[in-house]
This record gives sequence, C-alpha cells and structure tokens, in this order.
Amino acid sequence: MNRSDVSCSLQSSARWLLAAIAAASIFSSQAYSVSATTLDEAQTNGVIIAIANEPPWMKLESDGSPAGLGPERDKAILQEVGVTKFTGQMMEYGAMIPAIQSKRATLSSSGALFIRPERCQAVIFSNPVSCGGEAFVLPASLAGKVSSYKDVAEQSLKIGVCGGCTQQKLSISAGVKADNIVIFPDGTSGMKLLADKRIDLLAHDTATAADLQKRLGDPSLTQVIHVADTKLSCAAAAFSKDSVELRNAYNEGLRKIIASGKYLEIMKKYGREDGTVGVGKITTEELCTK
Repeated sequence: MNRSDVSCSLQSSARWLLAAIAAASIFSSQAYSVSATTLDEAQTNGVIIAIANEPPWMKLESDGSPAGLGPERDKAILQEVGVTKFTGQMMEYGAMIPAIQSKRATLSSSGALFIRPERCQAVIFSNPVSCGGEAFVLPASLAGKVSSYKDVAEQSLKIGVCGGCTQQKLSISAGVKADNIVIFPDGTSGMKLLADKRIDLLAHDTATAADLQKRLGDPSLTQVIHVADTKLSCAAAAFSKDSVELRNAYNEGLRKIIASGKYLEIMKKYGREDGTVGVGKITTEELCTK
C-alpha cells in the first residue's frame, strides 16, 4: 500500500467517523426531546407528567401510569381537549422545572408546584387548580411553642422541607440557618426523619401535612398546625415556555370540568373540597407578581 492509499484510507475512515458522530448526535437530540410541546403532538403522542412520590396526591401505578389526585385531575382536564395517552415520571420537586425546560416532561402535575414569581420566570403555569395554606407537623413537645417560621428560626429548630419547595424559601426568608434546614425527597422520608428525631418539625402544604400525619404519624405524639403569617398558595400545572398552545388547551379543559362538576367530584373523592377555595377567584398573573 502506497502513501496515497493510506491517505485515502485515513480520509475515508475519518469521513465515516464524522458521519457516525453526526448521526449519533441527531439521534441523541431526538431521543432527548421526548415530550409534547404542541396540542397536536400531545393528542398524537400523549404527555409525560412529572409527579412526586406523594400518595395519595401523586403516585405511579405498576404499569408506569400516573395516578392520585393531581394526575387524575390532569387526565380529566386533558381528555377534554383530546389528549388520551398519559405517562408518569417520578422525581423530586426541585427536578420538575429543569425536566420541563429540557423536555423530559411535558408538564408537572397540577398539585405538584405552587405558582411563585420566581418559577414564573422559568415556566408558564395553567390557571390555579387547587389552593391551600402552609402547615407544620409537630411533636407533642412543641405544641403551643411554635406557630411560625420566625419561631423556628428564633428557637434554632431543625426543620424538614422538600427540596426546591416553597417551605424551603419561607424558612430561609425567616432567618432559619442553613444547617437547620434538612431536605427530604418526599413526605414519607420527611416523616421518618421526624420519627427518628433527626428534625424537630416538618413543613408542607396543609393537605399533604394532614395526610402524612394521619397515615404515618401517631396522633398522640404529633399534631398538624396552620402556620401563622403565611398567604394562600395555589398550585397549577407547569409547562415549558414554548408550550403556550398546550397550556391554553389545559386551561380550557379545566374550565370544562369545573363547569360539568367533574372537578368537584374528583376533589371530594380525595377529601380535598377545601382546596377549591380560591380557584376561579385568584389568577395566575396575580400569583406570578406577588
């Protein structure tokens, strides 16, 4: 083999390698952007719903389908606009917005994320789907001694919060030291931390806190209290910034199930009639600017 043969062989190999890399890059890009962005894509291919491990509000069935209060609402809403295929992807709350932005999920379930101004910079929210307040799960020894995040800070108590959640921000704003803020991936883990006395109290929204205490706590040893000086919070489905059409369709589906009574039926099924307070009365725009 002469030099020209070697040169041609090397050039041919190089071209083949570059072509293979390019093909792999294209395949990787296509495989990565798996979730629907438009209504037509959602109707054709279905949607991927980001959920947390918070039964009965959110859970994954054995076949991978999303279930629980939030996903059941999402399905009812999206079925009104022709979406019939649903897949769930379980993750921590703090991972939901990055997953939506990177198209690994189409939307976060309607009960997963509260509408907050800083979140409105990263994603777009549907109209409010449920509203509630803030709560602490306390051991009996702290009964009557803690009623606010300020109390937690002043008493140097260790507080358990879910990562990236509203409760983490409220703790920081109240002056709770970083070392006293313990992150848990889901409510079950948080209650285990409380039972093992690795935290002094657990913070969550009112509905989740009440359910966790009822399912995993001893009513004689723990209690749930409403946190003083906190505002009404409303949860909604979150979408990527370029999914305006799909978000608008979701809002239309929500309007339809509220009008038909299906929305209240689902809320009653899970004992969450209290979560309807504020829905239809406060807007996403208002919550994004407060």
